[in-house]
Amino acid sequence: MSESELVDLFGVFIPKLRNTIQTLYKEELVRPYEAERTIRQERNLHLTVYNMEVVMLLAFCLNSYQARAVRKELMERISHEHKSFEVIMTAVKGGKE
Repeated sequence: MSESELVDLFGVFIPKLRNTIQTLYKEELVRPYEAERTIRQERNLHLTVYNMEVVMLLAFCLNSYQARAVRKELMERISHEHKSFEVIMTAVKGGKE
């Protein structure tokens, strides 16, 4: 997806989107050479597009109504496709009894 498509999807301004993408790179959650590709268009214009991994990471990093809707949709699709699971936690009491 291009920047303009991501801005429309998540309902944020371009500077916020770019800063969040740079944060993803800085924290090494994704690498730029894996996450983006530049497409050459007519009249020597270039368009940077991002892969689905970046879109999913942005959905969980951005805080907007649209980002929450994307997160909700992602979680519904994941939980619909897979059986539910339970996490069992055991509390261990330290010291002598």
